[in-house]
Amino acid sequence: MISDLSALLSWIVDLFSVEFTIYGFTFSMWQVFLFDIVAAIVAWFIGKVLLDD
Repeated sequence: MISDLSALLSWIVDLFSVEFTIYGFTFSMWQVFLFDIVAAIVAWFIGKVLLDD
């Protein structure tokens, strides 16, 4: 059971480490994932500041 979980987490880390290049810029899935999280937090904060009654 624990070896299956370890294998799954290892597979996920390997998947997120895949790099791809778009228009000469190289990204990994980790970078895209972290950018999405930060952008969502910033958008939520701006929405709370500007749209909060």
